Amino acid sequence: MFIYKTDFLIITLTLEIMKTIHLFQFKNSISRKPPFFKEECRLDNLNDLMAYDLMNTEKVTEFIIEVHDDFIFEDMTREDLLSMCNNAKEMIEHYFVTTMNDYDVI
Repeated sequence: MFIYKTDFLIITLTLEIMKTIHLFQFKNSISRKPPFFKEECRLDNLNDLMAYDLMNTEKVTEFIIEVHDDFIFEDMTREDLLSMCNNAKEMIEHYFVTTMNDYDVI
């Protein structure tokens, strides 16, 4: 913060530095890192998704969020994180196959 004083006026300039973070929601949790799924289990398009039974897929939602430079993930409540995710500037859904040939691949 920069403060400049004159005889008649006090001017305060605040520089807000923002950064972009990625948060990941998987089931009921929100984290800074995506859950571990093997890359070969990733479904890249709608045709891939439709080829599998939906019971055998998992969705991970990635939120791209602008936060202040002093943002500390660990200091946020789950409700605060959910609110931030709801107001994210971008959201990307990732789908993964959880079983292949009757073997669990998570």
